[in-house]
Amino acid sequence: MSQSIDTIVAYLDVLHANRHLIAAAYCQGGIALEDENQRRIRQLMQHRVLIPYFQQDFRISPTLGRHLDEVFQRQRSYAVGSNFGDLTNRLRQLIIEFMTASHENRLEDQEDYAAEYDAGVFELASLINDELLSLRAITENQFANVSTMAEKQRQNEFYLDRAEKIGETIALLEGQSLLGTLSDSPLFKPLLEVYQHQVLVRLAGWRSTHMDITAVLKAFLYRLRQIEPNARRIRAFAHFLRKNPDYQPPESEGVQTLPAWSSRYAGLRLKTHPDLSISQSREALAEIAQSIPSAKISIVRERAAGRLINDGAVNSVRVIQPKPVQLAFHRYLQAACDAFVPLSAIGWKRKQPEFSRLDDDAWLLYVVHSIEMLGKSIKTGRLRGLEVKRYEAPTEHVRSGNIVIKDVALWKKP
Repeated sequence: MSQSIDTIVAYLDVLHANRHLIAAAYCQGGIALEDENQRRIRQLMQHRVLIPYFQQDFRISPTLGRHLDEVFQRQRSYAVGSNFGDLTNRLRQLIIEFMTASHENRLEDQEDYAAEYDAGVFELASLINDELLSLRAITENQFANVSTMAEKQRQNEFYLDRAEKIGETIALLEGQSLLGTLSDSPLFKPLLEVYQHQVLVRLAGWRSTHMDITAVLKAFLYRLRQIEPNARRIRAFAHFLRKNPDYQPPESEGVQTLPAWSSRYAGLRLKTHPDLSISQSREALAEIAQSIPSAKISIVRERAAGRLINDGAVNSVRVIQPKPVQLAFHRYLQAACDAFVPLSAIGWKRKQPEFSRLDDDAWLLYVVHSIEMLGKSIKTGRLRGLEVKRYEAPTEHVRSGNIVIKDVALWKKP
């Protein structure tokens, strides 16, 4: 262990001894090889601090450059951020290896995987926190550092995509993919404690920050779409002036209507109403009211007498036939009341030849709606004890809010 510490100290001494050269390479975007710095550049190349760029030019290592960007808050255009998907998959693989080493009684390997898992969770939590802080600083401070509106809109959509990826990572961390695996067995108790300390206690803060960032980005994009027509009109006028440099605006007295490009606002919407405090207005309104014809009002004093219907009249009684889907649900409900195991709605319908023309999706939608309409009857009425189970498909998008139902099962509780 002491040898490793000595090696790291020696490496840091090299960085400290060449600190001016490293700072120049970072600030200037590169450094040229000269007689005075040749030995130092070769030494930094051996330690992978400088990388050859073109002939006698050298640039700083991207890894060290990203670290300096984070320290000095230097924002890069369209920075892609961290790959959270690979980090999450690495944690899942470490959990599997930890369990395998435990079953094979390889205690040393088990401790190594636990230490790697601890470091991986810490790295993932730190990267998420840094990514949220960086994205928030970009959106609130240096987000408008572009020259054209089209570039601004593309930049906004790019950062929205980055925020969406962070949101998917947060949803994945609070879901059952990792947390459910760690909670299934007491073997993972030390791993679960690390996960709770590094991730779960921060999820609420991460989610709040992510919602604030997304709100800023969406509001900015909304304002961009609002000003786009005005910006297009101004660009058209600027293009007209470039093509006609001798254009002279007309005198204001001779302009009957303002040109379209000069209007930046929709204007004031005025509504007129009569002023009853003026006697002339009252007299004019009285003349208008007298010219309006009065409405004819007819009042029925007596109710018209009814007539007897002949008992022998044809079609005096109408028999209402239930629809096929209503009849199918009634029979399915009877079959479910007699069943003590879950009875699939889709499976039952496919076994009934007379209802083969019913579409599966339409049938399933009617069953779900009818069960909701029954409501209290399942709990207190004649259908008391009827159990309901819905089979839902996994959501395609974590923030969509859509629930896809694959099947419904009913059965009578014994």
